[in-house]
Amino acid sequence: MTEQQIGDHAARADLGAHRAAYPSIADAQARHANRMGVTAIVLLVLIVLCFATGYPPLAIILGVPFLIFAFAYLRFSSMAGRNDGARLDLFERGLTSAFGGAVRTVRYADTDVLQNIVRYTRYGQTTRITYAYTLTDTSGEKVTLSGGFAQPEQWGPAIQQAVTDAQLPKAVMRLRAGERLDFGPLWLTPSEVGSGAKSVSWSEVDEVKVSNGIVSLRVTGKWLSLSTTSVSSIPNFFVFLAVADHLRTNARAS
Repeated sequence: MTEQQIGDHAARADLGAHRAAYPSIADAQARHANRMGVTAIVLLVLIVLCFATGYPPLAIILGVPFLIFAFAYLRFSSMAGRNDGARLDLFERGLTSAFGGAVRTVRYADTDVLQNIVRYTRYGQTTRITYAYTLTDTSGEKVTLSGGFAQPEQWGPAIQQAVTDAQLPKAVMRLRAGERLDFGPLWLTPSEVGSGAKSVSWSEVDEVKVSNGIVSLRVTGKWLSLSTTSVSSIPNFFVFLAVADHLRTNARAS
């Protein structure tokens, strides 16, 4: 996908000035696949030599790492093929995602974004982090942006901040008009926050925080989960947090 084609899609969607571009990580995945493939070949040669020279037990032992590296080669080769040519571009008022020969456009002012960030640990140390952001594009369809694009730790927060900047003023205006705002399983009004039929008044809420991926409220000195609501199920989570903080602060100041 050429820059001109991406620019044409952005112009038709009125996304404004270009801000940043993030290429596919297909090249890095291909290099990793090549390393896995070379290692698998070396192990295969050793296995053949072991059988040929009368050491079948050693050949069987080497068979385990051979299978691991061969599987890794196939996996990373497949990932590199899927991500080849992919590109994410951020603009003033939205973004484009080029993948598989198609370009999807998203406008920050009218999208929903769900984030799912998973941190994997071993013995207390982080081994890897996976990123997935699911947004609604200009046609109303879902598009998922993941680690297939380089530097998700940069473009992920940038998208969340841009969506918050675009949608927070309208959310505040709707609340001032007395409307209720829905964020997936959670809802907000100028006086209450709730989930389903359960609710508490903002004057009782000391703090809103995320613990182990679950949104909790500190209500009059106690932590309360209105529901088992994970961050990954709350659309426009940072808009929710900003509005919640605004309502909580105002309620406690009055």
